[in-house]
Formats: sequence, C-alpha cells, structure tokens
Amino acid sequence: MTTQTPQKMEFQAEVKQLLNLVIHSLYSHKEIFLRELISNASDAIDKARFESLTRLELLGDDATFKIRVEADKDKSILRISDNGIGMNREELVRNIGTIASSGTKKFLEQLTGDQKKDMNLIGQFGVGFYAVFMVADKVVLTTRRLGESGSAVRWESSGDGAYTMEDADKSSRGTELEIHLKEEDKEFLEDWTIRNIIRKYSEYIAYPIALIDKDGKEEVLNAKPPLWRRSKSEITAEQYHEFYKHISHAEENPLAWSHNQIEGALEYTSLLYVPGKAPYDLYYPERKHGLSLYVRRVFIMNDCKELLPNYLRFMRGVVDSEDLPLNVSREILQKNAVIQKISQATTKKVLNLLETLSKEDAEKYASFWKEFGAVLKEGFHMNWENLDELKRLVRFESSRMQADKYRGLQDYVVDMKEGQKDIYYITAENRKAAEGSPHLEVFRKKDIEVLYFTDAIDEWVAQSLTEFDGKKLVNAAKGDLDLGDLSKEEKKQQKEAKGQYQKFMKDFEEKMSATLKEVRVTTRLAESPCCLVADEGDLGANLERILKMTNQKVPDSKRILEINPDHPIIQKLNGIFEADSTNPKLADWYGVLVDQALLAEGSPIPEPAAYVSKVNKFLAEVLGG
Repeated sequence: MTTQTPQKMEFQAEVKQLLNLVIHSLYSHKEIFLRELISNASDAIDKARFESLTRLELLGDDATFKIRVEADKDKSILRISDNGIGMNREELVRNIGTIASSGTKKFLEQLTGDQKKDMNLIGQFGVGFYAVFMVADKVVLTTRRLGESGSAVRWESSGDGAYTMEDADKSSRGTELEIHLKEEDKEFLEDWTIRNIIRKYSEYIAYPIALIDKDGKEEVLNAKPPLWRRSKSEITAEQYHEFYKHISHAEENPLAWSHNQIEGALEYTSLLYVPGKAPYDLYYPERKHGLSLYVRRVFIMNDCKELLPNYLRFMRGVVDSEDLPLNVSREILQKNAVIQKISQATTKKVLNLLETLSKEDAEKYASFWKEFGAVLKEGFHMNWENLDELKRLVRFESSRMQADKYRGLQDYVVDMKEGQKDIYYITAENRKAAEGSPHLEVFRKKDIEVLYFTDAIDEWVAQSLTEFDGKKLVNAAKGDLDLGDLSKEEKKQQKEAKGQYQKFMKDFEEKMSATLKEVRVTTRLAESPCCLVADEGDLGANLERILKMTNQKVPDSKRILEINPDHPIIQKLNGIFEADSTNPKLADWYGVLVDQALLAEGSPIPEPAAYVSKVNKFLAEVLGG
C-alpha cells in the first residue's frame, strides 16, 4: 500500500467554469455521461492496440481488450474500467486538469445559453469526461500507463475546482473509474438502465462492453462486429445515426451516408458521413480530418489526411482496409499505392454521395452548402481530375434567387434566355455590393440572370471555372461586354455614339491618363453615367481588395472607364466640351465621375478630401453660391 500524501491541485480557470456549468446548469440528458466515458475507454483501447502492434510484449497475458461496467448498489458506486493505454501523472494533469487538449476554452466560447444545445456540445469539444459530474458527488480514477514501470496514479475530485493525485496500487494497465453517484441519480445503478443506455449509444463500439452483475457474471452488451463490418441490410437508419454521433460527438443526425464494401483487386470497407453542422475548427490550420483508418478491424489512426483531399476534410467516417500492413505509419501512407487508390475511390464516393443528395433532396443539399460550400470550392484548385463533378456540385447566390438561396450551374443553363450564349457572374464583397453594382444594369433591363461570387475564394474558383456545358463563364465587370443577339439594338446605338463622343472621350482619356487606360462607350449601363471595368487580363476590383487586405503586393494597372451615351450628365458634359474644349472645369468633372465610379463598385477613392471639395464647389455653383 502507498503511504504518499495526496497532492492537491487546482483545475485551470476555464475547467472550473466548465465544471460549475455542468454541475449546476445542464440538467437535461444526463445519461450522456455514460456514453462519453465508454467512448473514452474505447479510444484508450484503440491507442493501446496501436502502440502494441510493433511491441506485442507490452500486452503480456492481457491481450483481450474489454470495457467493464459494474454497479455497487450498496455503496452507490458505478465502476467503469478498461485495459487500454492508461495515463501517467503528467498525462492526467494535461488531459483532465487543463485545457491543453480538452478544448474547454473553445467549448465555453460556443455556449448559447440554451441548455439542450449547450449540453450537446459536450464531447464534440473533447470535454466529455466532465459530464460525469452531472451525476457524481465524487469521482475516483485509478490508472496505469501501458509499458511504464512506475507507480499507478489515483486521481480524485468532487468537481469543486480542485483534485488530488497520489501513487496507487494497480498492477494491470488501463483505467478504472469509481463514480460515487448523487442520491437523485441512483437510477444509473440499475442493470436495465445501464443496459438500455449502452445499447442505445454504444452498440457500435469495436470492443466488448461487459455488464457485471452482483454475482460477478458478465453480460456482453455489444456482441456484434463493428457496425461498418456488418451487412447494410441488417443496419437500421437509427444505428447509422448513432454511430455517426459516436464518431463525431454531434447531436444532430448526418445529412447523408454511404456504406461501401469493396472487393476485387483492393478489399476495403468505407462508411462515409456528410455532417449536418460545420465543426468549430473547420478553417483552423491544424483542423483534423474526419476519417479514421483501420486495418483488418485494428484501429490505426484518427484524422487520416491521406484518405481524402483537404477540401473534403469535413467528412466523417471509417475506412477499414484488408491490404495495408498493420504497422503502417503516416510516412508509409504518404507513398503507399494502396492508400492512394483507396483515396481516389473514396473521393469519388463522396462526390457521388453529394451529387445524389443534391438531386434527391434539394433542401438538405442547400443546408449542406451553407455549412460547407466554401470548403468544397477549394477543390477547384486542388483536384483537377474531379473538376466536372465539382462543377455540378457548386452553388452560388444569384440575381434571380432570394438571399440565402443558391443556384447551380445546371439549373442556370436550363433557364437561360433564348439567344443567351454565356453564363454571367460578378465578384463582390457581399450580396448587397453585387446587387448595387452598375455593371448589372443592362442585365436587369433584359432580365438576364447573374451569379453572385461573394466568397473570397470565388475569385480563385473563377480562374478554374471557365466553362460549363459548353458555355463560357463571363465576368460582367470585365472586358468589353457582348450579349450577342440580346444586345443588337444597343450595339447599333453604341456604334453611332462612338463617332459622336470620339473627341470627348479622347479628351477625357488625356486629362485622366494617370488613372485610366481607356474611355469608351458601353452597352452595359442603363441608369448610371459611367462605370469602371478591368481589362480582360487585369485584376478585378474585388480581387485587388482581397489581396490588399492580406497584405499581398498588387501590380499597378489602369482601369477602363465606360460611359453611358444616353445619360444626361454625359450628354451635358459632351456639350460643354464641344462649346469650349479648353474649359478648366472639365478636368474636375472628369475626376468626380471617376471617383463616383470607384465608390459605386465599393472601392476607395484616392483623395477623399479633394473629391468632397470638388463636389462642394459644384453644388455651390448650382445653388447660386
């Protein structure tokens, strides 16, 4: 027996806050604590199994993995034990006493104030262990680390902000939890309650979960093989849902899943899920991938990046291979031909699953797109071999759709106007900026749909998404707009206006040569006097804005000013020019029009004070000042 004095330690501040919240606020759905503790035990066995692959002697005589649950009604203690990897003293402090690996801080940031929703976050952020304090007056944890010769460690806490640790007598590896239940939570000592909870949440755990009765007899509650190894015909939708919740720590059901058992040159099983909600760390650089790799039912690793490309990192699921070696490492995976073939096939399965979802349930697909669309778009620069599939999956807001409603390219093409030869889009910071752009005036006039590229990544998507179904994608704010048969009348008027305004435009160009590349008559305006467009090979205004925000160097380029010959301001200015081409006010008028065109597209003007001064001067003249 150990005689060491227990060492008392304080939980980190965020953990104290979490414990207080769990114990005093989140009363609903208490049974979740058992799911989380069994899930932790399963993870511990996974790690022990993997670590022993190259060192079988570590397991000794205890090579059969198992999770045991036992209720001591006389002492009001529920015991949960596993023969997994265990922990040493430092790991105990790191995993339970601080937020280093628990995700507690991020969990607290995500709280909504809704008890049910907040309770559902437990586990998703790796803080499931703390759920035990919903039902426990005291928790005693005894653990021994696999492969270490030092003493076992006993950890104890009442969830009051502190815990104690001391050496313990435990000869076998793994972890045992003693949960001293509160008076009002003694229902969790009843065999039928334990049995129902485990069968509800943990039937899919890959290791036997044994319920020990008062006579010491064992009843294995999950005798079937792992869910992904079973025949699809014997698995219910509810079981698929529960397995998804187990691997994702989510409360909502998945949007869709694909269960595949591949035989032939390669043999493997995959179970792939499309989540319903985006995880909090979806855009974090250290974001973990959602697929776990098994070899012949032996767990190898979580977050296996080699199984799917990065733009599909939101997927969850399992791949179990028959052809990989059990001692496969991350380094071997990166160069392994088998894993590369599995990855290619799995990527196709995911894209096909998403396309099926888009065709069979448009509402669910819209929900998926809202959560993960921006990530999927990364594939346009990462996965050229699946470009056609991505084109069918991509969605955008558009001038014909209400806010937060999305349009696919296939539907756009079906609804194109007779005589329309191209697909039109505009890049902008947001929908409001796109709708307010003067470049869309002729499109509104002629009822031509324009797609809104408003995600920052859309500027790069546009570089790869140049055509669809034999039709070019054309930026409505770049180049010389040509609507083909839809703009015959405008083209005729443009040709006539070129001669009428030729000298005026040349003077405009010369006086604004430091800013403008060219001044020309346009057919794209119906209400505004002028607008700025980028030449076909130059950066657009939105891309320039994005690059400057990220401190990227932007090459100097001049813009093209397009004038509306039917607008009274342009007509009046042309008249002033024809009456006296040396009028000194012309340069100021030209400058004001260029600045207004910049403001209309959402770009900053180079000299705001000078612009205000000119406008004030012109207003004073008009008002007789």
